[in-house]
Amino acid sequence: MYEDYFGLERPPFKITPDTSLFYEGGKRGDILEALVYSIHRGEGIIKVVGEVGSGKTMLCRMLQLKLPATIEIVYIANPSVSPEDILFVIAHELSLPVAKDASKHEVMQLLQDYLLQRHMENKQAVLFIEEAQSMPLATLEEIRLLSNLETDQNKLLQIILFGQPELDQNLSQQSIRQLRERITHNFNLAPLTRNEIHNYLNFRMREVGYTGPELINRTIAKKVEQHSAGLLRRINIIADKILLSAFSEGTHNLSPKHVTAAVNDSAFDRESSTKSRKFWWLGLIAVVLAALALGVYQTRSQWISVQSANTAVNQQNVVPNDKPVTDIEPQVRETAQSVMEKVQHNTAALPDLGKPAPTTLNGFEKPVAADDQHTQTASKALQSAIEVKPPPVELRQPVEAVAQQAGAAVRPADAPARAEQKALDQTASIAVLASESATDLGLNTDYNQWLNTKLDQSLIWLSNADRDKVSIQVMMRSKSAARELVYYLRNDWPLDLSKTYLYEENTEERSVYRVFYSEFETLSQGRDQLEQFPESVKVNSPYLHSVNLMQKALL
Repeated sequence: MYEDYFGLERPPFKITPDTSLFYEGGKRGDILEALVYSIHRGEGIIKVVGEVGSGKTMLCRMLQLKLPATIEIVYIANPSVSPEDILFVIAHELSLPVAKDASKHEVMQLLQDYLLQRHMENKQAVLFIEEAQSMPLATLEEIRLLSNLETDQNKLLQIILFGQPELDQNLSQQSIRQLRERITHNFNLAPLTRNEIHNYLNFRMREVGYTGPELINRTIAKKVEQHSAGLLRRINIIADKILLSAFSEGTHNLSPKHVTAAVNDSAFDRESSTKSRKFWWLGLIAVVLAALALGVYQTRSQWISVQSANTAVNQQNVVPNDKPVTDIEPQVRETAQSVMEKVQHNTAALPDLGKPAPTTLNGFEKPVAADDQHTQTASKALQSAIEVKPPPVELRQPVEAVAQQAGAAVRPADAPARAEQKALDQTASIAVLASESATDLGLNTDYNQWLNTKLDQSLIWLSNADRDKVSIQVMMRSKSAARELVYYLRNDWPLDLSKTYLYEENTEERSVYRVFYSEFETLSQGRDQLEQFPESVKVNSPYLHSVNLMQKALL
């Protein structure tokens, strides 16, 4: 209606998302680039939260335009899907041939095969879920199970949740904590500030063809901020009615009165007014409570003063005790005297054990009992033993002679020849250790030779394998567990060892051995082989892998 009047090519403030009018301010552009980066990384689940009308749908549309053609998008706009139906909905969006009587397990297997085929073609699949706060928790749990579809390096399905702040409340519940732990990136769409609103309004006017002087100044932007709370949808509604109000007056000069007219015609303004009145009443109640608290505090202070005065008067009226505390000292002295007399009497009744004889030790006198003959005898013997010196031993004497002389200095002549026996035992131990070392050396040589041979044979097979075929990665082990892996393959491996291939992979993040089994013409043949694996192999979660991708990664 007012487009021709202001020289516009089309309406600038429609509430329907228009990607040609995407505003990168308010960190929207940064969030968009971060989302594109996160999807290309292919890790975890992504969450985008924003208030009603903050621009989540616009961001979702822009993200779809930014992603390359190699990324297939599954878009779910209606989140009210039961956990039993969510897999069927996704399969329908991917145009998969699902039978009407197909079970949930069959649909999951169909999805996995399709996503794996996309991965082998170096393509990705991304699931967009809008209004995720309305999705049942049980359905969110089914979504979480889809995130388990992965290879050893990439997720087969990326998941992005768009929702209102209630989504965070749902994810905070204990029953959904496994999904919450898998969210690797969180983005929040904050309301626009006053300056951002000013730039946003003029940006949209210029994008739709306006070429005149600036229509919307900062004063108008300030009033728009007060009534829109910085939400894009409300900003668009108010701005559209501002232009309509100015057009009805036949003026190009926008003023605050046009903002007031636009706000009065908006339903959310009445909601804002109701909230303002609530805040006003809450403020008044807070003031009254503060005044009451102050009055109670002053009354309490006066009461404490009165009680302190009464306490002082009572202390002055206390009658002093007739006997001071010091009067109990004679009783204490009398009791102590009685105890000392009893101790002296009991001591006098003890037998006389003799007076100690003073002994000099390093210039000090030490009392020694007169009848302590054993102690003196032992002291003399110890001194004699210290003064005895063993005969000198020549360095070039035989080992037996050295052992005999050492034994003679520390044992009686009639004791068994313990030193000789100890020397013989040591010689035998050295021989045993030498034998064990030689055995270990042989085992190490055999282990390294087998491992290197297996690695070379595997590379030869992979170099000559058909790139269109598939193989099965049966397990992956750290290089620190290489010895255990070799032992397991050589002794306990339940599959054909000649069709088992071993590859070494060294990157900045990890150093591992990847074990593959056989080659197959089609995915169906590989899946049939997976079903036939024994449980000891299935426990390692084997999965199909493209020979083409193996050659690119390992050769």
